[in-house]
Amino acid sequence: MMAHEVNTKWCPAIYARLSDEDKDSKKDKKDVSLSIEHQIDILQGYVKEKGWQPPKVFYDDDRTGTNFDRKGFQDMYAEAQKGNINVIVIKDTSRFGRNWVQSGDYFNRIDEMGVRFISIQEGIDTIDPKCPALKMLPFYFIFNEWHSATTSEKIRTVFSKQAEQGKHRSYHAPYGYDKDPNDKYRLVVDPIAAPIVKRIFEMRLQKMSFGSIARILNGEGIIAPNGYAVEKYGIEYKQAHAYRWSANSIITITSNPTYCGDVAQNRVGCISYKNQKQVRKSSDEWVIVKDMHEPLVSREDWQKCADMREKLGRVRSTQYADILPFTGLLICQDCGYKMQRTGTYYDVKTTGERKLLLAYNCGAYANMGKTACCSHYILESDLKEVVISDIREKAGEVLQDENAARERFYAIKAQTNGTRLNADRNALKKVNKRLAELDKLLQAAFEKSVLGGESSEVFTEYARKYEAEKQELTKQAKQLSASIEQQSKTENDVETFIALMKKYANISELDRATAVELIDHITISASAVKPREIVIYYNLIGNVE
Repeated sequence: MMAHEVNTKWCPAIYARLSDEDKDSKKDKKDVSLSIEHQIDILQGYVKEKGWQPPKVFYDDDRTGTNFDRKGFQDMYAEAQKGNINVIVIKDTSRFGRNWVQSGDYFNRIDEMGVRFISIQEGIDTIDPKCPALKMLPFYFIFNEWHSATTSEKIRTVFSKQAEQGKHRSYHAPYGYDKDPNDKYRLVVDPIAAPIVKRIFEMRLQKMSFGSIARILNGEGIIAPNGYAVEKYGIEYKQAHAYRWSANSIITITSNPTYCGDVAQNRVGCISYKNQKQVRKSSDEWVIVKDMHEPLVSREDWQKCADMREKLGRVRSTQYADILPFTGLLICQDCGYKMQRTGTYYDVKTTGERKLLLAYNCGAYANMGKTACCSHYILESDLKEVVISDIREKAGEVLQDENAARERFYAIKAQTNGTRLNADRNALKKVNKRLAELDKLLQAAFEKSVLGGESSEVFTEYARKYEAEKQELTKQAKQLSASIEQQSKTENDVETFIALMKKYANISELDRATAVELIDHITISASAVKPREIVIYYNLIGNVE
């Protein structure tokens, strides 16, 4: 431990920190917050009373304490490593950090350097190893993290409530909209950018690729969303390419539910209250409230664009004018490889007209030959006839006896989902039971340690072990809940499928939009197999034999 205070020349550092949720929303963000200034005043007053030399001042404003990737803290830590400071003063331990594992780690490192540590509010001073408050330090660190987790949960609850109410919480309105001057949570149409958004959807519905749309807009000199934001909000981007339309900017617009009148929240979030890195969330985690503002595109057209991207992935420009109906939907029944389109031109003898004969074959066979697979060659015209006939057959079943068809479709869905659904539900019960047990074990260990039954080191080891298990189980619970919710949509899926069959009861042609709306994928047997086995897996319901 440190030498006696009167025999040491103290070279102090003071450290202050403030999180974003504590900030005064009215202050100029370029200024250090008043709360930071207040902390610094208290710390400098303490140092002055001790009669020490003026301290080095370090602070982090608008920085979470759940990690130590903070410039002010790391600068102070570097000074301690160099021996330029030998005492650190903070207002309270929560300013030091709110991650109990990392807080303890950094405290031990500082102590091993021989740097004195003082927390004014808790009365902690490492110059006195018998300091009563020092024995409670591990619990202060744990409580600080608990407080951070609780605060984070409260904030998420508020945001979730706003999301459920359909309030648009983003700081700026998305391209094509403005914020309502009378209600900051509501969107109104931007008359300048909205026509561009509508045109983008129109081009996409014409089956143009994302890259082609971007090239057209750039060629016409139409300002891209980032450039528009510079003019509108004063936002600046360092990268020159950020001001040009790209395939990604087109994808972002055509996949955003905002443009069909919905408010979609929870699309981006932090990994956890400890890790503030922003990540994009999967669409099944979004909170969507429909019909909250004026749409720029009909819901039906928006869904067609979304389905097209889901089924096709990235659509590339080809020698053919349109995206063919089955592109990306056909799978070789034998090797699982995607079927590949082929086109052959031929001359009609009677008229001399040049025509294109379109077909599909196994991609593995086409690219690698007989060693990879065998021929699955099938004419597009023949496949269209099979699919149209099957759609009519299913539609006829619905029209003839809708209730009987509904029962059969329910049975098909239950056969697909039933076993897995029950297994997931049972697994979730076990996970939740263990999570409850861990909370009780952690509480019991804490009480035992406080009452003197165990040392703080033993409690810390227990807490570390329980916390790690809780994090893993919480992740499992979230995955299982999502899986259960997805599998429980049987009723809506069946009703939607029945409505689609009614819609296409009199189908005579199969275009790309219809194929994507109805079909998930189709498996096709080898050419040599007679009769050919063609299995259609419909969206929402699967293989309806």
